[in-house]
Amino acid sequence: MNKPYVKQYDKNGIVINPIIGSYVNEFNNRRVRREVINEKRFYGESKNHHLTVVKTMKYNRHKQIIYCRNPKTGEYTGERRIIEHYLLKNY
Repeated sequence: MNKPYVKQYDKNGIVINPIIGSYVNEFNNRRVRREVINEKRFYGESKNHHLTVVKTMKYNRHKQIIYCRNPKTGEYTGERRIIEHYLLKNY
């Protein structure tokens, strides 16, 4: 994800890559990432165990978040898509 800053020096001991301005991060902070998870829940979803039972089959509910990129530049557009999955529970 993020690359740490490493100082680089030339022969005379002068810093080649000084920090100028603020560090711009292309990824969202934790609060923004959690907003997507908390804004919409599955129907009947509880906070402890996400399970759907249909007749004799059990399904775990899983929410997948996809961050969209611009196909031409490959940079993040800020758009997020949520895919809801029902995964068969075997045991």
